[in-house]
Amino acid sequence: MLAMKTTAKSIFDPRYDRFISELIRTRKNKNWSQRKLAEAVGASHCFIGRTETKERRLDLIEAIDIMKHLGLSKAEIIKKIRKLV
Repeated sequence: MLAMKTTAKSIFDPRYDRFISELIRTRKNKNWSQRKLAEAVGASHCFIGRTETKERRLDLIEAIDIMKHLGLSKAEIIKKIRKLV
């Protein structure tokens, strides 16, 4: 069994900060409110708000779903995820 290094939560990682900032920028470029995105995703507006203020951490599936609802293509989604690696 491999031992994992103890690190700070990913919510404080600069890559996560940039990723969330890009999602916010994409949402705003579409002129969508948090409420509009929440409706599209099928979540509460509080979910989107807490995600954007980094009070709540997105998992990979949630992030992909949000990007799809924001109109990003599969190639664009993969590109955004690759930036995190």
